[in-house]
Amino acid sequence: MTHDDAACARAPAFRFGLLADIQYCDQDDRKNITGTQMRRYRNTLRVAERAVRYFNAQSGALDFCVHNGDITDHQCAFDFANDDFRPVEHGREDLGAVMKILSESSCDEWVFTVGNHELYNFTREELRDGVATPGAKLEFKCANERGDFYYSFAPGPGWRVMVLDPYEVSIYRKGRQQGLCEEAVELLRQYNPNVDVYVNENPDVIETERMSGTFPYFKDLEGLQGRWVPFNGGLGKKQLEWARETIRSAAASGEKVLILTHLLVHPDSTAKRSGKTLMWDYDELLEIIESDDAKGCVKCVISGHQHEGTRWRCEKTGTYYIGMESPMLAEDASPGPFAIVNVYDDEIVFEGYGRNEDSKMFPYDAKSPPTDPMQCTLTLK
Repeated sequence: MTHDDAACARAPAFRFGLLADIQYCDQDDRKNITGTQMRRYRNTLRVAERAVRYFNAQSGALDFCVHNGDITDHQCAFDFANDDFRPVEHGREDLGAVMKILSESSCDEWVFTVGNHELYNFTREELRDGVATPGAKLEFKCANERGDFYYSFAPGPGWRVMVLDPYEVSIYRKGRQQGLCEEAVELLRQYNPNVDVYVNENPDVIETERMSGTFPYFKDLEGLQGRWVPFNGGLGKKQLEWARETIRSAAASGEKVLILTHLLVHPDSTAKRSGKTLMWDYDELLEIIESDDAKGCVKCVISGHQHEGTRWRCEKTGTYYIGMESPMLAEDASPGPFAIVNVYDDEIVFEGYGRNEDSKMFPYDAKSPPTDPMQCTLTLK
């Protein structure tokens, strides 16, 4: 019996559909601010359509689906050419275009995590209570039924899923046109001199929220200091203590843990170890994950935010750090990126499609896109 036959012969503890960083807006293709990536905004809807068709074609039902942050782009809320906010209705229309597609999913259970673009477009209250998207069956909200932005649930025997809010501490924490969080701005000024200079020169930034566009995010920042930029954030002490207790309890109960978070957690999983996509207080979360109390129970951390994706394993704990690629980077002929994640007791099997030959999970020759899904297996210690 082959490995594939053996996998088919047993049922996973749970399985879910996975997307991240759709980041749709009704804008022409253009390169990112550093000129290193072409962003194909309208094509993201086609990737989302293919993802939903793939999810619906599965022989077994999915337990839930995940969009791991940044469902629409900042441009849905803000007109950078005119340096002003767009009408609220504009962003609702763009969100509706995405949600109508996701509403075609036969799986009604969706987890939407908080990314920086959620906070550019919507208020915290909207993300908690739900953003109205007429014509879409699914409601867009980033909190659970209790209104919590970070929480855990048991999707299958022996497993616990933790959903984190890496923007609990963030200058944009309050959301669109609610003013920047002054405490987070002061924290950022301590670690990023560019922010300190900018705030001194633009004291009205707390009200205007104009800290995007041409702002010199990374000037003179070295190594992991690159994480101290406006579009990142942190968990904060209260959420870190909750994470510690949740992981400790899971370990004591013999549960394995899978974490969902928009921001990356391990510095070695960031591109060139730059830290540019890293959680502000990643080190405190890593201390919890790698502690003796955790007993190695955290098996996988799945992120978004780093659009080119990532795949890295910590030798010390055996924990995998996976980052899903963004549909913005997909070319027209690319079937992905998206995946079905099958979680077993001894392995996690990702099945799906990448964006091209540079995919960290499903690389393929761009001249010959795959017609059948590809597979990436993570063997658990």
